[in-house]
Amino acid sequence: MLSNAGSGIYWSSAVLDLSFFLCFFCRQGSLCRPPASNTTKWLARLKALLGVLLAAALQGYLVRYLQALDGPPDIAFTVALACSTPASLALAFLLSQEHQRLSRPSDLAVLYLLLSIICDGVALTVSSPVILSRQPLLVRLLGHLVLLLLEYLGPCAPPTPEDAKLSAEEQSTIVSRAFFGWVNPILAKGYKNILIHEDLPPLSRGMSPEAAREAMIQAWSQRAKPETKYSLPFALFKCLKQPFLGAIVPRLFVTLFRYSQPVLIKRSIRHVTAATARDNNNNNDNAAYWLVLSGIVVYAGLAISTGIYQHRLNRLTLLTRSALTGLIHHTTLDAPSSPSQGTETEAEAITLMSTDTPTLGSLPETLHETWAESLGVAIGTAQLAREIGPVFALPLFLILLSSRASAYVASHLHPRTKAWNAATQRRLAAVTSLLSSVKLVRVLGVQKFLVGRVGELRAEEISCAEGVRWVQVGYNASANALGLFAPGCTLVVFVLVATYAGGRGGGLDAERAFTVMAVLGVLTHPANMVLTYVPRAVAAMAGLERVQGFLMRGGGGRGDKRGVVGDGGSVKLRGVTLGARDPPLLKGVDVDIGRGKVVVVSGPVGAGKSTLLKAVLGEVAPVRGEIAVAEKRIGYCAQRVWLPGGSVRSVVCGGEMKKEEEEWYREVIEACCLGSEAEGWGEEDLAGGGRLSGGQRQRVALARAVFARCRIVLLDDVFSALDGETERRVFENLLGKEGLLRQLKTTVVLVSNSTQFFAAADYIIVLGDGGIKEQGTWDEIREKTAAIAKFIPSSSGQRENGVAQNSKLTGQLRARDEAEVDLARKTGDMALYGYYFRCVGYLNLAILTCFVVPHTFFVTIPQYWLELWTDSSGQDTAFYVCGILLLAFLSWTTTNGIMWSTLILLAPQSGLRLHQRLLDVVSGASLSFFAENDTGSILNRFSQDMQLIDNRLPMALHGVEVQLSKLFFQVCLLLVTQKFLGLLLPICALAVYLVQKVYLRTSRQLRFLELESRAAVFSSFLESTEGIETIRAFGWRPLAVRTNISRLANSQVPEFLLMALQRWLNIVLDLMAAGVSVGVIVLAAWLRDRVSGGQVGVALNIMLVVNSTLLKLVQTWTVLEVSLGAVARMRTLERTTEQEEEEEGEIVPGFEGGQGWLGEGRVSFKGVEVIYSGGTAALQDFTLDVEPGQRVVLCGRTGSGKSSVLLTLLRLTPLTSGTIELDGVDILTLPRNLLRERCFVAVPQDTLLLPRETLRFNLDPDHCAPDDVLIHTLQTANLWHHFHSSASNDASGNYHDNPTLDAPISTFPPFSAGQLQLFSLCRAVVKAEILRGGGSLPIVLLDEVTSALDAAAEDTVHRIIDEEFSGRGHTVIMVSHRIGGLFRGSRPERDVVVWMEDGRVREVVRGLAAAMWDGME
Repeated sequence: MLSNAGSGIYWSSAVLDLSFFLCFFCRQGSLCRPPASNTTKWLARLKALLGVLLAAALQGYLVRYLQALDGPPDIAFTVALACSTPASLALAFLLSQEHQRLSRPSDLAVLYLLLSIICDGVALTVSSPVILSRQPLLVRLLGHLVLLLLEYLGPCAPPTPEDAKLSAEEQSTIVSRAFFGWVNPILAKGYKNILIHEDLPPLSRGMSPEAAREAMIQAWSQRAKPETKYSLPFALFKCLKQPFLGAIVPRLFVTLFRYSQPVLIKRSIRHVTAATARDNNNNNDNAAYWLVLSGIVVYAGLAISTGIYQHRLNRLTLLTRSALTGLIHHTTLDAPSSPSQGTETEAEAITLMSTDTPTLGSLPETLHETWAESLGVAIGTAQLAREIGPVFALPLFLILLSSRASAYVASHLHPRTKAWNAATQRRLAAVTSLLSSVKLVRVLGVQKFLVGRVGELRAEEISCAEGVRWVQVGYNASANALGLFAPGCTLVVFVLVATYAGGRGGGLDAERAFTVMAVLGVLTHPANMVLTYVPRAVAAMAGLERVQGFLMRGGGGRGDKRGVVGDGGSVKLRGVTLGARDPPLLKGVDVDIGRGKVVVVSGPVGAGKSTLLKAVLGEVAPVRGEIAVAEKRIGYCAQRVWLPGGSVRSVVCGGEMKKEEEEWYREVIEACCLGSEAEGWGEEDLAGGGRLSGGQRQRVALARAVFARCRIVLLDDVFSALDGETERRVFENLLGKEGLLRQLKTTVVLVSNSTQFFAAADYIIVLGDGGIKEQGTWDEIREKTAAIAKFIPSSSGQRENGVAQNSKLTGQLRARDEAEVDLARKTGDMALYGYYFRCVGYLNLAILTCFVVPHTFFVTIPQYWLELWTDSSGQDTAFYVCGILLLAFLSWTTTNGIMWSTLILLAPQSGLRLHQRLLDVVSGASLSFFAENDTGSILNRFSQDMQLIDNRLPMALHGVEVQLSKLFFQVCLLLVTQKFLGLLLPICALAVYLVQKVYLRTSRQLRFLELESRAAVFSSFLESTEGIETIRAFGWRPLAVRTNISRLANSQVPEFLLMALQRWLNIVLDLMAAGVSVGVIVLAAWLRDRVSGGQVGVALNIMLVVNSTLLKLVQTWTVLEVSLGAVARMRTLERTTEQEEEEEGEIVPGFEGGQGWLGEGRVSFKGVEVIYSGGTAALQDFTLDVEPGQRVVLCGRTGSGKSSVLLTLLRLTPLTSGTIELDGVDILTLPRNLLRERCFVAVPQDTLLLPRETLRFNLDPDHCAPDDVLIHTLQTANLWHHFHSSASNDASGNYHDNPTLDAPISTFPPFSAGQLQLFSLCRAVVKAEILRGGGSLPIVLLDEVTSALDAAAEDTVHRIIDEEFSGRGHTVIMVSHRIGGLFRGSRPERDVVVWMEDGRVREVVRGLAAAMWDGME
């Protein structure tokens, strides 16, 4: 009979053959693809022939063996040989089939051949009494080797177009996937060159963000109702059930191999400590052989199974992020629009993506590790009970005690984490407002206050984070107490029981001591991990609650209940009531608009004109009544124009334009008077319209609505920023008798208060008093409507572009240069470390180091202490007991010190300082910086990079210190116990150096590509939230979804490759450690006379942790270097960003004039010339003198340079030549911030509104004005009732401590466009009041402050201007197209009208009446 080992191998071979045979039949069903016509058929036939010959040979050996038997056959050998024959025939057929269909080796065949070769190789090394047993094994081994070589080296079927779409992983073999060999080409390319997105392979088919998005949306839509807090987790599991369950099997193998290590250690020590005489025989050689073979299987199996398991978790992580991101984006597209909460929605979506979604991506890992580590605790407990008997209950008691303590600490984590996330969201909302409105912020002169507010919010965020970090310190103390105290306490109790109570064992021998230490090491690790996963689960649940809350708030959709109009109609409203408040905004609205009609909607500010259009769009659901439209795809131009990023062509066309639409595009562009400007822009990225004037933005949006050729077009005051001549031409081209929209028979609803459009309209609707005040033709209601005249001089001159010609290429080159700077920096760049260390504080670093070095010594030395204890033969037990307990206590104390110094000292200080530096650099950057860089990319610095600096960078720094110090002490201890391992140390060190060098360079590139592409995902969200009404109106929702999916996929490609790269690093280092561990076992097996059991126990126990130490060192070093990329980018930004106060020619003396410096308000322009970077002249030889107290009205066509005059005064555009003086002082000698804060009070066209900030802060960010001034100002503009329903009570004098002023803007009803302009004027009045109180008389700059107002509101504005500005001696410079409204309170000796053309002063006319007649001429 064969030995037990030989029989086991033969039975394993038989099972392998039968399993392959069954898999072969299952595989046949999937081989439906026809064979390739140009394959090497001779090679396929050769493989088949070799397989058949092998089957015949094995069958012959089986017959020969049975004929030569004298007694009963060996069952195991006979079954194994019998099963080999059909398996070889199946192998021949499989190789022939797959050779002609696959462009790579067959996975099933390669796996079978490898396992069969291993089994045969092991069987050949085992002695066997069976006759002829070695011959068939050798034949099969050689045959399988030849077939394996042919499968790998021989050419297969050529790649098909479908194969070209596969990822690098899908095109690789099973061996390459197991050992991550498919990553090697990417590593080589990243080491030699700078990677770009085009160099990266696509995601595999099973990781498609589109498929994950659709599955998640379906799962969420099918959720059980009413919802509970587990609704989203259940939907997520339903979506990802298959990949989630796929990680279970490899995780079971990880547990199996991990808990085989203590058994292997025990066998190795027993082999060394066994009696020498009894072991000097052949049995000892066999035992040594199986010991080494077991070591190879355990350590190699652990490395491979860990790699496969972690890789599946990585795929699951990305799928989770894809599913949640897709669901959030889907909800955003369907959520009801809210003008007052737009920025808040953007910030919430960005926070969910940047903070919550990454945390939730690790949720599957948390769940898998929880059940697996719990299983590990059970296995470890059983092993421990076998070694130390009843004392095994002590570690369980310590685990229970530690878990209760950790649970108590973790109970405080959830609310503090939510508070931290909420604080982060508030900060990001403020940063988003600052970045998206940076030009407005500077025009208003509130940059210092808004930057200060962001700084305050950052300090609040750090304060909230400190609460979480203290919980983490406490949690670390309770969790680490288990791993540090359990081994020592257990051994001490066991020894005391064995010595003084006659317990089992009678003493502490090396075998039991080091086996117990090994078991406790793998037992306390899962227990620690289970405890570690508790706060992760808590944080994940908090994130899921936030996401579910976001989904529930927007999950109801916008409630589009519009019907479809028939019988040639276009829009019908029947008994419609809008607005849930009492009284409603509009009530009893009945409108019937026929096809091809042009309808003008007019009315006072706040009458509900925009709300009526949104109701037709389906954005506002009626409280009562019915709305029906002919087509739900509607062309829409909002008052606040939304333009996405891209060229003017892509913006107008809504994406790619077909060739047959080229002529229509040119016709639309000419009709909207954009011909020359569109030609000048070319393919330049318009940066969301941020570089265009107000009139240009409106015309681009109008062209977009016309190009779409919708049956219905809604225009919300789209001519308010155009000069009269351009307005007349555009109106005639589109809505005249031969206009494009008339030719298309398009139904047009135009909101406007300009009566010049009324005569051309087919129908007019006048809103007021909560409903329709008048409706009918112009002739029917002419006498009942207040006239609003608009007179602008005609000019034959060409319009000025007014756009800085900064191309998109500039921004791309900047990002590319930034990447090259980051990648070119050397690993361990001391200048960069010095930059970061200065932010951290050298004292804090010294404190951290003083805790790290003692901790790593105290946590490593117990192994050596245990060796001394086991060698002491039971002497000085009390000494060793006290020593091991003292070492445990010191280890625990110092690890707490490490966490305290990292989280409480380093992280807050570095986060606060680096954020302030970033804020100072970005807030002080010139406007060209914001034109060249996408808002999402800049915002990524404040979200993603700051998250790295706050969370990953401090932990990576402390991790590198800990692992370096720990590795040093572990290597020293290993060399003390096993001196022969010193020969391997140089080889291992060289290997680790080469591995980290290649790995680090490529990983840094992939990390940068991931951050860069993730910024595009942020931009996608920003565009979707800002333009949600326009996207839905034009039916561009599918395009927005495709864009988001594409950008998400692009961001996940480098992230997935980075994860795969980390798995490659894991398996390389694990296999290296496996080699060293097997070397220790070899030394224990064949050098028994030179080593003791204690030395073997120390070495193998050290090897249990040294590979994880080595791996963590490289990983934390990589995380440190990658995270330092955020600091490097910040430092590069600080060095390369042009600051406003540092431009060439700047003279900034120590201006300390205080608030009372500007006393007259005299302005003098002398030969001013402003030329943008593209060569376009905004102002040319502009000379003008403005006397104190004058009211100067700048008039001219769109693009004539009117707004450029105001921007030049505020030094937002640099002077090319000439001078501007204020009261005789050159403005170039004044700091910009002081100039904008103290010398000017500006009211721009757009209104800056901060929804999350209070009404007080929006009116008076400096908090200098008393409550009565703020309330009186709002009452003057008829806005106080909008904020406070009982304003009459406050009018009586109860102004102080008014809670209305301290309520966030988002809590009030939404503003109309006219109300926003009035609110902006109120802010200017408050600022002027404050500056006058300080003795200054600032100059007032007004830019189209009445563009969105009705006649009554316009009169209110001019009354405020006369009373608060002109009447108090202020010099007023205003841009206006409505001269008629200026007659109230006009004085010829004070009023001056300046006609501008091509950036020059064409004419200066004193007196408004003369200017009007001159303009009409």
